[in-house]
Amino acid sequence: MTTRVHKRIISVFGALFMLLGILSGRAPAQTSLAVDIQGPGQAKMNLVQARPFADGGQLTPADKLQDLINKDLQFLPFLQLVPPSNIPGQIGGAKAEQIDFKPFGMAKIDVLVTSQWSPGGNLGNVELRAFEVYSQKVIVGKGYDSVTDAQLPDIADRFCMELMAALTGQGGFFNSQIAFVKPSSGKGTDIWTVRPTGRGLTRVTHYNELGMAESPSWSFDGRRIAFTLIGSRSHYLGVWSGGGKPQVYTLPSTNVVSPRFLPSGQIAVSLRVHGKADIYLLNANHQPGRVLAGGPGINVSPSFDASGRLMAFVNDQAGNPNIYLQDVGGGSPRRITTSGYNTNPSISPDGKLIAFTKQLGGGQKVFVHDMTTGQETQVTSGGGSDENPSFSPDGYFIVFSSTRSGQKKLYVTTRHGTPPIKIPTGDGVAQMPCWGPLPQ
Repeated sequence: MTTRVHKRIISVFGALFMLLGILSGRAPAQTSLAVDIQGPGQAKMNLVQARPFADGGQLTPADKLQDLINKDLQFLPFLQLVPPSNIPGQIGGAKAEQIDFKPFGMAKIDVLVTSQWSPGGNLGNVELRAFEVYSQKVIVGKGYDSVTDAQLPDIADRFCMELMAALTGQGGFFNSQIAFVKPSSGKGTDIWTVRPTGRGLTRVTHYNELGMAESPSWSFDGRRIAFTLIGSRSHYLGVWSGGGKPQVYTLPSTNVVSPRFLPSGQIAVSLRVHGKADIYLLNANHQPGRVLAGGPGINVSPSFDASGRLMAFVNDQAGNPNIYLQDVGGGSPRRITTSGYNTNPSISPDGKLIAFTKQLGGGQKVFVHDMTTGQETQVTSGGGSDENPSFSPDGYFIVFSSTRSGQKKLYVTTRHGTPPIKIPTGDGVAQMPCWGPLPQ
């Protein structure tokens, strides 16, 4: 497979669109396709996928790729997918000179996606283009030769990653993975991984009835997973390094709770070494070193930003569990939540937000605390209980587990609280998600 039409034509919208806006009498602000997904508000773009062109008779793979791209795009809440049947007339081909953009403009379509298949090795060759309707310019163009059926999901992911990057400046959603927990035989549980679109479902550990593998945590390079292994007599620290059996470490504590990686590759974990749970930084031999959080009350559930300077964690010295923020280098912790029962913190990679769960009525809901404004926002609602939020590597999406549909499953929302979408994880319960990048 080779890439033939790679050039990302979209660049800076400003000067060109300002000129076009003046010539057409339209305000320049109406022409920009850029979406600020990190800002307080969020615009929606209308996108149409045109019927694929397959002159060489590749309609079956063409339809399959179209469906895969459509499923990927449904995870992007800033896009409104419009059926092509809503647009009057037909386009004559997949290239700009073959398209009459006027009906799309009149229907307020922002982005038009086309695909052109041609004879070649295996299933054939395909060119994918995304046009900005107003300017009629290609914003993403990709081409693939000798495509196989097995490559179609990866092609869909790559194209959608490029499109998201062109529109928002970030495309990490399609270049990430989620570790989570599923029950195995007997009372055991094991660690699994999956892409956020539900593809690549993989079992990582195989303890079955020998133990319960829980609380997985990705390293910042996406190569290792740390987890708690609950045996019949004690807890252990497990570390999976991308293949084979995980390494298991015995620590001087019967409780080993919620291990988490720092960007440096070190692991922090809550241990009961001196009669109560405190958070320790482990040394190179995976034994307790410096105490990161050891004040009054229990200290559990550490979470670190991408700089490794900030740690969010849970402490119950005020009576109920609350979220605190600690400078890893030292100093006094700062209390973040001021009321209620608050657990499961996940700090965003830029250190500006903390997602956590708050007890409401008979269940828990996911909230986000803005460190700049101090505002606390509820981002999940509805039936069931929502637990274990985890930020995506780009800090825009949040994965969590929920019983909203009965059995506990994984869902993805955003920092703005867009309607959750269920992540396919196969049969059975799926819980305790942790979001990380693909191996770097």
